[in-house]
Amino acid sequence: MPYLAFASNFTWVMVIGLLGPSIPQIIENLGISYPQAGLFFTMLSLGSLFGTTLTGIASDYLNRKVLFAGVALILAVGLAGIGLAASYPAILLIVLGYSLFGSPAGTVGQSIMLSMFPDRRERYISLQTSFAALGSFTAPLLVALTFSAGLSWRWSFVEAGGIALLLFVWILAAPLPRAAGRMISWKSLSRVLGNPRVLASALLIFLSVAPDLGFSYWLAEHFKTELGVSLSLSSAVVSVFLVGMIAGRLATSRLLRRFASVRILKAGLGLSLASLAVFLAVPLIAVKLAALLLYGLGTAPVFPLLMARGTALFPDQPGTVSGVLFGSVSLGGMVFPLLLGAAAASLGIRLTYTLVGVIILGLLAAVIGMQKWWDRIEDGRRPATAASP
Repeated sequence: MPYLAFASNFTWVMVIGLLGPSIPQIIENLGISYPQAGLFFTMLSLGSLFGTTLTGIASDYLNRKVLFAGVALILAVGLAGIGLAASYPAILLIVLGYSLFGSPAGTVGQSIMLSMFPDRRERYISLQTSFAALGSFTAPLLVALTFSAGLSWRWSFVEAGGIALLLFVWILAAPLPRAAGRMISWKSLSRVLGNPRVLASALLIFLSVAPDLGFSYWLAEHFKTELGVSLSLSSAVVSVFLVGMIAGRLATSRLLRRFASVRILKAGLGLSLASLAVFLAVPLIAVKLAALLLYGLGTAPVFPLLMARGTALFPDQPGTVSGVLFGSVSLGGMVFPLLLGAAAASLGIRLTYTLVGVIILGLLAAVIGMQKWWDRIEDGRRPATAASP
């Protein structure tokens, strides 16, 4: 079962990752502006904000196999529809539709995984996000190969729809546990939604979207228009950042055996800030690529560690907490690509990336400020962990 959860996260994050490297050709093909292009990701995130949250909650109560399979099938159909849509408004509506009903693929998969393996939470979430990063890594390569074959950007979405269809078939064949079958309790929901530790994790995850998805979303356009790199290469350069992300998340699962999660977070954010400064300051392409790799390594631990911390608070409601935390990712996805796109239209993408550095600095300050609180939480959990068989 963990591998099905990993595959569902891979598929959805790959879908998210298709937009960024496709943006240069989408802008040219549809004749749209930077803010209009940023609206694609805003619509994607608007749909997933409601889709992941509500479906995550539902996965604690409804038939999981039917829910999971339905999500994968709608995602496949929506992606295929992108290849047929003729206009900018039509594509916006399709993106909204498949994100609303298809985005919960990762949330439902994680909910099932955590209910089956609660004692392997941090390790499996770190591995799961490694597969998610692999999905982001695959997306620009898929787009670059599509461009190299002389095909339109639309074909990348059709190909991704085929992968979502394979996920649908796998879900139908896999034996999955049933949900508890209990009625939805508004009291239990408010207990999760009002918990300060869940809200703190959600806020930090929201802010972490800027140095993660917000940053990578505009990389292809930055390399193409401001650095003069070819379209096929600029579409693939995001993969350098994602190699760092994959390596960092695989390393995180091992580092957790020796270091507290707060220390890993501080080190990662510090590395992100330093490598971003090098990326912006040095004009050489080779140096920028090396800085991108380090930036990915530094950014890698933030999301999985915050997600693991949040979901551990309510192990009997993994879907509800996962939905809330994934919803904060979607909210960040609504805000930051559009905000950075609007800033890039007037300042240029390079100067806009300085805003990302300010957000990283804020995240680092927040983690340092919350360290004593988190240390008390971890100290309170150690005796129970030690006593477990």
